[in-house]
Amino acid sequence: MKQKELYKTAIYCRLSLDDGSEGDSSSIHTQKMLLEKYCKDNGFEIYDYYIDDGYSGLNYNRPNFQRMLQDIENGKIDLVITKDLSRLGRDYIMTGYYTEIYFNEKSVRYIAVNDNIDTINDNNDIAPFKNILNDMYAKDISRKVKSAKRLRMHKGYYISCQPPYGYKVNPNDPNQLVIDEEVVDVVKLIFRLALNNNGVVKIVQELNKREIDTPSIYKAKNGDKRCLTSIEQRKSKFTYDEINKWNTNTVGKILRDVVYIGDMENHKYEVKNYKTKKRTRVPKEEHIIVQNTHEAIISRNDFNKVQDLIKGRQRPSKYDFPNIFKGILRCANCGRKLTIGYHLRKSGRRAYSYQCYDRYLIHPTDTEANSIRYEVIYQIVDERIKDLFNNINVYGEEFLLSVINSVEITDGLTELKNQKEKINHRLNVLSNLVSKVFEDYASNLMSFENYQFLLTKYQDEQKSLNLKLREIDNKLTENLDKPLEKIKKFMQVVKNYLNYEELTKELISNLIDHIIVGNVKMVNGKKTRDIRIVYRFLS
Repeated sequence: MKQKELYKTAIYCRLSLDDGSEGDSSSIHTQKMLLEKYCKDNGFEIYDYYIDDGYSGLNYNRPNFQRMLQDIENGKIDLVITKDLSRLGRDYIMTGYYTEIYFNEKSVRYIAVNDNIDTINDNNDIAPFKNILNDMYAKDISRKVKSAKRLRMHKGYYISCQPPYGYKVNPNDPNQLVIDEEVVDVVKLIFRLALNNNGVVKIVQELNKREIDTPSIYKAKNGDKRCLTSIEQRKSKFTYDEINKWNTNTVGKILRDVVYIGDMENHKYEVKNYKTKKRTRVPKEEHIIVQNTHEAIISRNDFNKVQDLIKGRQRPSKYDFPNIFKGILRCANCGRKLTIGYHLRKSGRRAYSYQCYDRYLIHPTDTEANSIRYEVIYQIVDERIKDLFNNINVYGEEFLLSVINSVEITDGLTELKNQKEKINHRLNVLSNLVSKVFEDYASNLMSFENYQFLLTKYQDEQKSLNLKLREIDNKLTENLDKPLEKIKKFMQVVKNYLNYEELTKELISNLIDHIIVGNVKMVNGKKTRDIRIVYRFLS
């Protein structure tokens, strides 16, 4: 990149909540003063300031960072200046992409003042190592934050961003919940209705009948910004009356939440990876529950009675025959499960059929009608299973090889091979990095501490990747025998039903995973539809 006489400069400043503990040296104001002086001393024209205050260095979707990239795309900027590399970002892979590839491709010069990094020069070999150290700092901060949160959980502190319905944060102690007197009677009403053996559907109907605001509407009216934003987004699709309707999911959560008996339940979700920030659900047995952390709304005795009623409540059958395809049939267009219903014939007899109700929703994904009579699907499945069993009797296990979905197996092998190729490529890169680190240390270009740190990091990654490589090789070997294993499992089930007389719920559940039902179509003047049976173990 050639030196330019005049640059259109972007001053980029970032400060995360974690950086706030570092003092004034990292403040936005200090960063701006430093960079403004640097531009003045070097004769750089400042085009604009791009400031992201309160954003993590691992998040590259920061609003002003994205605005800066857009200005780069539009040719408005050809120089980006930050206080140091960590202000640009703390993920060494993404930061390296911008400094080594993106800025270069867009003919944009980049300067990190305190790190003496300037992409116009050819002496920036230390930049990748600084990026790695910044990444390690972010990882260390994440580990410390997680440890501190876990300690607060075990003490029974309230650590969520939104208090549960019926409670609010104690103004004198942000770690504790206090009863919200405005809606506490609604919570009591929900549990009282449940104790009178009303199911969630009836409770929802009663709440809507009384026109009681839902938790999200109530919180929005009280200034909760997250609820306000959510409601504004939903207004484009739903009316206010549709939004302000209780549902069975909300009521069910309230009835099962131990917070209403004075217990604090934490660690329901956790972030596995400090870079992606993706939350995953934690198994119930791993939740952290501390008893008697705040005032209860419901007594333990009443709460336990409600749990027993929920567990013991049986939904009575509406039908006078065994619904053997319940949960098995799926719509080929939208994937929704087909639901059984009936209409009365002139004789007064009920005619049952399964149909997809997706097109009746407010925002359907499937506008075509899709239904099939009970006796029709029964006959089709019965004929297909008997045909399958006859072929097994004649041709044995060899016939099942043609039933197995070979595409799925092939795709699985392809994915494993792709993973293996990526790992081998990374191992080659690591080998080269180890050699370069040693050469830099031997040439006195690197301190022993940095050499030892990087060498250990690369060797640990090599060990981890080699373990993964062995696992993949074992899976590739296992997949060669996969079809035969599937056949053996299927045959163990089949032998119990080879001479069945009629279809039963047990037979369907043990043999079939699901059945895909297509719409009726006209082909050459005849009605036809695609129905695919997906057998257990064979697909």
